[in-house]
Formats: sequence, C-alpha cells, structure tokens
Amino acid sequence: MHGEVGFCEWRSWENRGEVPGKDSPGVYFIACSDTKPDSYRAHHEAIIYIGETSQRTLGRRLWEFNTSAFNGKPGHSGGHTFKRNMPDATPGHLWVSACPVALGEPYTTAYIKYLERRLLWEYVNTWGCLPPCNSM
Repeated sequence: MHGEVGFCEWRSWENRGEVPGKDSPGVYFIACSDTKPDSYRAHHEAIIYIGETSQRTLGRRLWEFNTSAFNGKPGHSGGHTFKRNMPDATPGHLWVSACPVALGEPYTTAYIKYLERRLLWEYVNTWGCLPPCNSM
C-alpha cells in the first residue's frame, strides 16, 4: 500500500475541472452555499452530498452529477435528487472538495467504500439524517 489521501481545498462548481486528482477515483463532498465552506468536515451544514467513485474518475463523476442536476440527463442519482429537491439552487451556489485515492488495488476500492460510509455516518450522527441529496 502506498500514497496519501486528503480532501482538497473547496472549488467553486464552475472550477470543478481544477479539482486535484480529478483523474483518479475517490470520495467527494458537494456543498451548497453563497460562500466557500470553511471546513472539510462531513458534518458541515452546507454539505448536500457525499459521494464516491471507484470505477470512474472524480472528474467524470462530477460531470455526471452536473449533467443530471442541471440538464435532467441520466447518470447520477444524487444529481437527480438535487434537481428535484433544490430547484432554486444554481451552479453558482455549489462547491466541491474531493479526496482522490490511489493506494493500489485492492486498497483503493476498499478505502473509498470505507471512507464514504464513515463520512455519511459522521453526517448522520450530527444531523440525524442523510445529506439532502444522498439516499440509501
């Protein structure tokens, strides 16, 4: 096993293509706020989605969320939930922070699955519910 993991600085949704590690699999937060969130904790009040991708890249998964959320196209259930539950939110309200994971297989996939579930658990323990655009 090798490599390091950690969440990158928040990027505006318009700059999601600049997320470090966008060509890797990993875990990501999407937040909805007028201003950049001030922490990278899963229980931050602005977080609306906690997601993972182990089969695609982070960049591809964020593109799929965008396509579903703003164009109504298939590809990302969280994007569809966003479109349905947050109809007044615009791309200008969204922020993304990602944690690319490159530990070598089978560690990468196992860690991605573990980390997403751990972060969802942290959110649920704080708020008593899933993030608004997550479902089980």
